[in-house]
Amino acid sequence: MARNKYPQEAKAEGGRPIRLRNPLTPQNFAQELYLESLRNKPITITNGPAGSGKTFVVTGVALEKLLNKEVDKIVFTRPVVEADEELGFLPGTLEDKLDPYLKPLFDAVQDHVGPAMSKKLLESGQIEIAPLAYMRGRTFNHAFVVLDEAQNSTVKQMKMFLTRIGYGSFYTVNGDVTQSDLKIPRDVDKATWEHGLTYAIRKLAGKSENISFIEFYNKDVVRSDMCKEVLTYLDAPDERRVVNIDREKPIQRRHSFNEPAIFTPQTGTDD
Repeated sequence: MARNKYPQEAKAEGGRPIRLRNPLTPQNFAQELYLESLRNKPITITNGPAGSGKTFVVTGVALEKLLNKEVDKIVFTRPVVEADEELGFLPGTLEDKLDPYLKPLFDAVQDHVGPAMSKKLLESGQIEIAPLAYMRGRTFNHAFVVLDEAQNSTVKQMKMFLTRIGYGSFYTVNGDVTQSDLKIPRDVDKATWEHGLTYAIRKLAGKSENISFIEFYNKDVVRSDMCKEVLTYLDAPDERRVVNIDREKPIQRRHSFNEPAIFTPQTGTDD
């Protein structure tokens, strides 16, 4: 009989579902701090590069708390901002429109509990999609709320989001301050403008024992060695090349050819 790839979809003794597919194990010291904060602090703010495991770990802890009955639901949200590309009108329901933006979170959920269980949690409302723009006026009690790609939120949106937290809830703000896709308004001073993630870090980091700030670095990337190597080169300081062309000198070409020989007919009489 084949081993069940997702054993939590079966029932253990007493009809209680078995937990996550694999226990959450930190891959480095930063992830260890991150796990501890997610499990114990009401608010965790995280900044770090792609591939450092922010999304995978936070979805695992959220599911852990949901399955342990520590929270009643998981709420996923993120700003709807394209990365330098306009997708235009997207057909379907609200969930269908948000699916491209929230796909990384659902991929992580499926990694932890499998596609069948993740679909069941979504259909039952235990996992909820709450667009950031539509969260005003709501209060989240006994929920694990995840704001992903927070660098694409505005300061106004971030303040609104953080003030939605109710009793018995856990809030996580994830992002990378270097990867914002927001366009700076023309009438705003670029030197003082900031997006929602930098605002949250500046205003909240180190201010309360209930609020934790975790910083990931390129060395903490666990996606792949190649991802870590690419990030190292991309983030390394360098100087742009300045090409000085001396107009008095002939331009050197990759291929050089001699001047074509000029045919000069010979004069004289034939013998």
